[in-house]
Amino acid sequence: MAIFHLSAKIISRKAGRSSTGAAAYRAGEQVIDERTGEVHDYSRKRGVEHAEIVMPSATDWRPTRAELWNAAELKNKRADAQLAREFVIALPDELSPEDRKRLALDFAHEIADRYSVAADVAIHAPSRDGDNRNHHAHILLTTRRLGPDGFGEKTRELDDQKTGKVLVTEWRERFAQLQNERLREPGLDARVDHRSHAEPDLDAAPPPHPG
Repeated sequence: MAIFHLSAKIISRKAGRSSTGAAAYRAGEQVIDERTGEVHDYSRKRGVEHAEIVMPSATDWRPTRAELWNAAELKNKRADAQLAREFVIALPDELSPEDRKRLALDFAHEIADRYSVAADVAIHAPSRDGDNRNHHAHILLTTRRLGPDGFGEKTRELDDQKTGKVLVTEWRERFAQLQNERLREPGLDARVDHRSHAEPDLDAAPPPHPG
């Protein structure tokens, strides 16, 4: 049974966090924060199956992970700045590793192109101590659009309390569509549904999200 999960959260300086640290941890790499001098070294972290920067099609900039997130940190100067937005998505255990990778990257490309933001994708294997079906990916998004001269305006539509929630719901639906397309391709019967089981037309009990 394929399991659907997509959650969204904010990486905020006000909460004592940094986008450089978040990116380093999720990708299992070392990133030095040029703003603070702090070294975020997670190069010994296990379980990262793939990490890749996805840029919007309209830009020719191809930064390293350190270049991308240091630029984001330096552009967002406020002490309470929102530095990155994160989508955490479950990837179907029924798919092959290559198809799970393709699913995560295709989803990230759609988001990057729609909002002109960069997306940092890190695909994680299930934890050795958890459910062995819990394949998932972290997608860190810049909170500013990328233009010809680098980072520009904020993605305000995603920050707004009303429109932001609507857009996340739309992305949940789109991710379910993409998953089901990938599950159909090899002839698998499994399907996912993004809707809450509190909605009146869903009668089945919700499956637990592993991990």
